[in-house]
Amino acid sequence: MAANECFFALGSDTGGSIRQPSSFCGVTGLKPTYGTVSRYGLIAYGSSLDQIGPVAKDVADCAAVLEAIASYDRKDSTSIRRDGLDFTSALEDNVEGLKIGIPRDYLGEGLDDEVRQAVLAAAKALEEKGASVEEFELSLVEYAIPAYYVIACAEASSNLARFDGVKYGFRAEGCEGLHHMYKKTRSEGFGPEVKRRIMLGSFVLSSGYYDAYYLKALRTKALIKQSFDKAFAKYDVVLGPAAPTTAPKIGESLGDPIKMYLGDIYTVSVNLAGLPAMTLPAGLSSEGLPIGLQLIGDCFQEKKILRAAYAFEKTRQAPESPLA
Repeated sequence: MAANECFFALGSDTGGSIRQPSSFCGVTGLKPTYGTVSRYGLIAYGSSLDQIGPVAKDVADCAAVLEAIASYDRKDSTSIRRDGLDFTSALEDNVEGLKIGIPRDYLGEGLDDEVRQAVLAAAKALEEKGASVEEFELSLVEYAIPAYYVIACAEASSNLARFDGVKYGFRAEGCEGLHHMYKKTRSEGFGPEVKRRIMLGSFVLSSGYYDAYYLKALRTKALIKQSFDKAFAKYDVVLGPAAPTTAPKIGESLGDPIKMYLGDIYTVSVNLAGLPAMTLPAGLSSEGLPIGLQLIGDCFQEKKILRAAYAFEKTRQAPESPLA
């Protein structure tokens, strides 16, 4: 998308995999409410978290693509029947009366200064267009990462068990017997990070640890959803950064998995709560790297975040691709 090689793309967002790459590459990405787009045919990673959404050059393209792909699908048990799928109707350059909240928790330690300044500048731009903006305490933010990785890895260990070389996918050669084929196929077919997550997931689901880790993570997930419910009782849109920093160097994040996991702090809560969110360009760092702004809405309120995003986009000149 950033290289202008296609009009739009589809991604699967489990903990930010649409929004973070979009932020890093200076394009626009939208993760819809869980169940809005069918997951039939998607290779499942974390079934309760995965959601398909568009990546495009601007807000209007994201709205148009989402309008085309959103519908009920009886082949997907998580698919939801819903009305109001005319997302392009929300593209108004008008945020008068829109209430926007900025979690103080999102602006604290660990956030790059340039990213913080870009996010606050975006909030000011929307305020100047008629929106009311204020900071608030979201709470439970520090528990989002551990809860997410326990749940996601538990589901991944189950979902990825089907990739054993029997029915489909990669099969290792030179195997002696069924069990050897399982081991060799999964050893060669999965990379170190995937193996790490499968092992973590198998551990938290094992006898003796299920209650201590997995059930606690599920309870935390419910509390995070309640925290967002309280926020959306007062605000239409929650505004914040998409990532703590600009894009890391290629291969750098895999060298420090913990640092990579902590980089998801602003995105994973959205998936745990099943909410819609989108990221769009909010400027460039001093090194010329794109900075992304994230807008989060309540369940089934994609139109509100599209409206806010479209209005903010109009305050900026069309950004050039960082790869142009």
